[in-house]
Amino acid sequence: MSEIIILQSGDAAALNPNQSGFAHGFGIFETIKLSQGRLCFWETHWQRFYDSAVDLRLPLDHTPEEALAAIRELVQAEGLRDGTVKLSLLKEGAGARCYVYARPAMAATTSVRLQLTTKHPLNEHSRLAGHKAHNYMENMLLLESARAEGYADVLRVNTAGVLAETTIANLFFIKQGRLCTPALSTGILPGVIRAELLQLADSLAIPVEEGSYTPAVLQEADAVFLTNSTGGIRLMDTISEGELDLILPSEPRPLLDALTSGLSDVEMKKSVLLFDD
Repeated sequence: MSEIIILQSGDAAALNPNQSGFAHGFGIFETIKLSQGRLCFWETHWQRFYDSAVDLRLPLDHTPEEALAAIRELVQAEGLRDGTVKLSLLKEGAGARCYVYARPAMAATTSVRLQLTTKHPLNEHSRLAGHKAHNYMENMLLLESARAEGYADVLRVNTAGVLAETTIANLFFIKQGRLCTPALSTGILPGVIRAELLQLADSLAIPVEEGSYTPAVLQEADAVFLTNSTGGIRLMDTISEGELDLILPSEPRPLLDALTSGLSDVEMKKSVLLFDD
């Protein structure tokens, strides 16, 4: 069994350039929120990490308890209570090597504008669809370009022309009292917060719809928001396509308020305390 490699601040990982982990970005990763010394939604993150490893034939010869112990050792050594913990599993020969590292909390963009593009569709038929793979260059190129123009993120369609996800988040919108989100069949990542929010909506008796939607449906939305593990729920107020801006309603949203409050409670219940105090 290979060891879990803990990378503290200032450490560097030694990667063999002839191995696929380095040469091809052959690997998967998880990005996990650390809040007030608590690792949020750990079990759900680990399950997604494990499922991807199995599906992509990356040997993961560690238990969740071993991985959690490595994370605890890292954050305690760093004294890090708020930030982001990362797990990476990189292919190395016939096996794979697991890395644990972290970073302090980063300031989120203040923009609430979303750029809609159909020029760079998500391939829902890709072998990597639904996996958080290390091949993130396309996502980062699109995100950097959008933020340079003052947008929070880029909203993408898939090759069928239906709404998919942004470069780093899942998409939700509220329409006529229903919580709507693109189905997993559109090729999107099965986001941890996405899954938790759908469960929460069901417990609150909020109607939920997962489907295939053309961009035009957003013109009838009462609210549009994004979700990911580090940012939680982020409400958007403008969606731009070319020179056209869709300004979203600004009236109170009791359904969204209930989901935001409920998600905060669920996060606390499903977090793991990493410090003894």
